[in-house]
Amino acid sequence: MSTFYDILCIAPNASEQEIRKAYRMQVMIYHPDKNTSPEAIARFLLITQAYETLIDKNKRFLYDHNLGEFAFGQYYMPSYEEWMEQRKKKQQEDDELARLSFLEQQKSFQEKPYYNYRILYLYFKQVLGYSISLLLFLAAAYIITITHLIVFFVLLPFFSGAIILAYISYTWFQEKKRLFK
Repeated sequence: MSTFYDILCIAPNASEQEIRKAYRMQVMIYHPDKNTSPEAIARFLLITQAYETLIDKNKRFLYDHNLGEFAFGQYYMPSYEEWMEQRKKKQQEDDELARLSFLEQQKSFQEKPYYNYRILYLYFKQVLGYSISLLLFLAAAYIITITHLIVFFVLLPFFSGAIILAYISYTWFQEKKRLFK
């Protein structure tokens, strides 16, 4: 049976960049979405297993020194559906870890002494953004009413700026508000 290095068509002393490049090239050829032949799925899973083993330094060390399951050349080959399910589970676990990390950061932030001042600053900044955008809008409208309608086209950037500033204030507030829940 060929080695993982042969599967990826690389040398045993290949760097991480060379492994990634070889993996991408092989996947472009054997990915089940691009290659419909029956052996493509098996080859794709073998390429993925070789990549996951060689890109991880610990697994690569074990593989290179013939330890563990690699000593006898026995490779567990999950089906494509099992592999996709494993990837989904791993992604869900990563998402849950990221969520827990965010909640931990949020809790530590809320325990800081300046937390209450930051809440006031958050609301002040939003009110200031709305006020400036309203002032720009009203000033441009007033100038149009005392002059000619043609001036509208000259003041159109001010109208646009007022609307954009109001929108940015709203989105910024919604984004930052989640830290203060």
